[in-house]
Amino acid sequence: MVRYHSLVLLLIALGLPLSASAQINPLRGSKGTPLKAEDLTALNEATNRLLDRPQLAVGDKESWSTVNTGVAGTVTAANPVQKNGLACRKADYVINGPGSEPERRVSLTWCKTKDGWKTG
Repeated sequence: MVRYHSLVLLLIALGLPLSASAQINPLRGSKGTPLKAEDLTALNEATNRLLDRPQLAVGDKESWSTVNTGVAGTVTAANPVQKNGLACRKADYVINGPGSEPERRVSLTWCKTKDGWKTG
């Protein structure tokens, strides 16, 4: 649940359309194909693999792709930070749509809590 909530925040930051149950989109009308459920799953799994690395270093990267939609991307570890007493990590996302669609970029800060990683 925590990671799904974080994924919704990522979608909002990217300006991607969400499901009918969450039509909050401050960048409505941005170019690019909306991410499908399988894209979100692949992106989320890549984020989890990256953040859960025991020896995570700045510049470490996880790639993901979805064959059915042609969407792919990377999540790259940026600088570690402290926020509200929590160990946090910035992460940079690059998402490439199928064909000649423009690349989309967003950065998020993830903080390690007793319940797992949360955006901070």
